[in-house]
Amino acid sequence: MAPTTIDILKNVPGVQVYNARGPLSSSTYNRVIMRGQGSNPARNLVMVNGVPQVEGASSDFEWSLINPRDIERIEIVRGPGSALYGSQAMGGVINIITRRPTEEKGKTTLEAKYGSMDTASASASYSRKEGDWGFFGSATGGGTGGYSVIPGDQKKLVAGRSVNSRNLRSRNDFGRGMVTYDPDPTSSLTMSFMHGHFANRGTYDYMPDFLLFDMQREAGDIRYVKKFKGAELTAWGSTAYQASNYENANTTTYKSITGTAPAIQRDFQGGASLGYDAGLGNYLTMGLDAKHATYDRRYDNGGTVGDAYGSTGGDSTVYGAFLQDELKLFDGKLIVTPGMRYEYTSLYDGYYELRSAGIARRDVDGDILRALTSRIGARYNALSWLSLRSAYGEAFRAPTLSELYGLSKIGLSSYYGNSALKPERLKSIEGGVDITPLDNLRFSATVYKNHATDYIDNVLVAANTYNKMNIGTVDTGGIETELDYTFLEFWRSFINYQRSDPKLMTGKYIGQRVTGTPLSTTSIGLAFNDPKLFSLSVVDRRVGKIWSNSQNTVAYGNYDVVDVKLSKAFQLTDSKLELSLEVSNLFDVQVRETSSTIAPGSTITAGAAWTF
Repeated sequence: MAPTTIDILKNVPGVQVYNARGPLSSSTYNRVIMRGQGSNPARNLVMVNGVPQVEGASSDFEWSLINPRDIERIEIVRGPGSALYGSQAMGGVINIITRRPTEEKGKTTLEAKYGSMDTASASASYSRKEGDWGFFGSATGGGTGGYSVIPGDQKKLVAGRSVNSRNLRSRNDFGRGMVTYDPDPTSSLTMSFMHGHFANRGTYDYMPDFLLFDMQREAGDIRYVKKFKGAELTAWGSTAYQASNYENANTTTYKSITGTAPAIQRDFQGGASLGYDAGLGNYLTMGLDAKHATYDRRYDNGGTVGDAYGSTGGDSTVYGAFLQDELKLFDGKLIVTPGMRYEYTSLYDGYYELRSAGIARRDVDGDILRALTSRIGARYNALSWLSLRSAYGEAFRAPTLSELYGLSKIGLSSYYGNSALKPERLKSIEGGVDITPLDNLRFSATVYKNHATDYIDNVLVAANTYNKMNIGTVDTGGIETELDYTFLEFWRSFINYQRSDPKLMTGKYIGQRVTGTPLSTTSIGLAFNDPKLFSLSVVDRRVGKIWSNSQNTVAYGNYDVVDVKLSKAFQLTDSKLELSLEVSNLFDVQVRETSSTIAPGSTITAGAAWTF
């Protein structure tokens, strides 16, 4: 079992994982990159059981709040999906499918793990099916003693003593609940609930209880599916509440807290879709959806000068409608899938102030954004073992509330949103081949080219001052390949390689690469799995250069790590006991993906799980 959910994606072709602080990574340092679209989470859509999960303010998704044992599978759609899923599906879509209750006698799993840096976790889950009803619940709690996340060249000295190198540690607790109702084979109602809390503390020698980041999220959703002859109706709705906070330190003495920044975010979403067989080889899918997000952040100054030094916030409402056709020709050998979506985005009630910088409260005029995006894909099954595919797609991404109205002063640096931001737009073309010459041998390759306009990024406008801006046009060329081979019944090997080269084509830094995106990643793995003996996997992952500044004069990445996992299951009379040992970064290679932080070295985790 992977240590966290995001670790499952590290070796998936077409997906690059930004996990700069290992088990200490929160949403800011725990992101997924698809098709070279940078580490901005707003460019990828994450869903759980088909329901969008990312929050409206910045589109962050907290990967650490889902236990890998709760997951049945993960579905990935690479490339722009705005024509079907909307604004946030610019780089791709990740849909996490969780386990549904199916055990009539009930099933309980207890698990505990302990490892390096005093990292520990304990979890419990219960699943049961009672007639038409099903019940599932899980809870996990844990944390880590942490390590010093500050690289040596970034340590700050006061009176000859480093003041920002103390260990960063974390604590978290999260849980999920699910109730299902299946009155007949054609109907299904699912209600889900999620709680999560994540807190990082420490980093400063003089203030061991410094709060770096604290986040609590409560969410719930409901999904109904009804199948008819040749048709399927789906309806869903969700709501989420998220509170977060962090503290600012005195950057001269590092002995006092100069302020906090509590924030509240609320999200409401809902939609419905209908798919039906229209005859003549056509299967049509149409749908409507809507979402509303509100964001408010307050910047308190710790009571040193008045009661506050700033605040910011705003609201957004989005309405969307889509239509897609799946057309099968030549007895199904050729499948053509055209689709289009119209999206209406209203941005309103925006405001910001920063008294410490002399900026009084300003109310921002609202804005209306409209977009019509399209996509067409084709797949030709030339032979039983050979398929060719191609696609053209468009994407549209409205600026997030944080990008529009965000305003903060962190350390010596000030970060400003920009209410005049234009939406990002992208056009993409791709082609690929899937080859399965043997039942146990599979090869696939995809090449793609993206053309993005009005790309949004932070721009240094003055000393220690950054503004969100549309930096121009970005072209990205890339390739994704995957080779998978199983042999001798219990053995599996794979090689995945991907390369993406996002390059600025206009503006001040024309010809330079976009920051934060690995130029290439390679994963080579070998696994042995015999239920009667044991399971063993060894994976080598190579990450290429990651540019850190717009001038492309500073780069990180360029590391090669090996991960090993060994597990053994013991079948008892009425239960099963599984013991596991995981070693991440076996050879203790230094992993650094940004200027401000480094990942831990080699870590070892031992675990035991009892299922009955």
